[in-house]
Amino acid sequence: MTVMLDGRKARDSYKVALKERSDALVRAGIKPRLAIIQIGDNSESSVYIEQKKKFGAEVGAAVDHVKFASDMSEKDVSAAIAELNARGDIHGIIVQLPLPAGFDVSRLVGLVAPEKDVDGLVDGSAFMPATAKGVMMLLDFYGVEPRGKMSVVFGRSRLVGQPIASALRTRGASVSVCHSQTPNPKEISRAADIVVVAIGKRELIDASYIKDGAVVVDVGMHAVVDGGRRLVGDVDRASVAPKASAITPVPGGVGPMTVLALFDNLISSAERLSAHKNLY
Repeated sequence: MTVMLDGRKARDSYKVALKERSDALVRAGIKPRLAIIQIGDNSESSVYIEQKKKFGAEVGAAVDHVKFASDMSEKDVSAAIAELNARGDIHGIIVQLPLPAGFDVSRLVGLVAPEKDVDGLVDGSAFMPATAKGVMMLLDFYGVEPRGKMSVVFGRSRLVGQPIASALRTRGASVSVCHSQTPNPKEISRAADIVVVAIGKRELIDASYIKDGAVVVDVGMHAVVDGGRRLVGDVDRASVAPKASAITPVPGGVGPMTVLALFDNLISSAERLSAHKNLY
């Protein structure tokens, strides 16, 4: 029987310890605080931000929503990031993606101070990228041990694919990264014990890519309108699930774990400040 890697269940389990850490900080006079910068009115971004606000409240962290109109100048947004970097009561800063056309994504994200980059996207960041960390925490929760396993990651983006591949290697897995230019991706994938898919293409990976008993983690999410609205991933779950020993649902798999990892990073950032204060 295929095990469902339920990100909501794992998140809620981890949340207990996260709340305890946050409460300890509050007792020490430090309220963990995240600043989310949003430019424009992307509806999906707004939904994600509301989810983060809700989870922040559940673990005792404050979330400041810093919103700009889509016609705001990049100079003014840059100034706001600099101000947040300088504030001692802000422990984490994220720039909510995607940004409206005309904004330099790499530049704006890169302005976030590395010690406050709780999304883990800035060069020299103090934190593991939230998606990669969330994937690893999910595997740990379900007892999936990467060490000694053949693993494949579909996707080589700097924000998702590369960090996940690096995290798996750090944990002792033998990792192959497949992308649009990789020859024989099916052959490579069919040898893998763990398959992580983060390619941004709807339901591309089907059963022909998966060996019997593989663990499959689907990072993708796509809205489909066909008589109603539903969400699907990068994996054709209907064909893959019967072959897999374990698989993530979409939604409810990697998404909740990414939010958890974001706040785990935030509270770690606040704990560093607390430890620093206690030195004096």
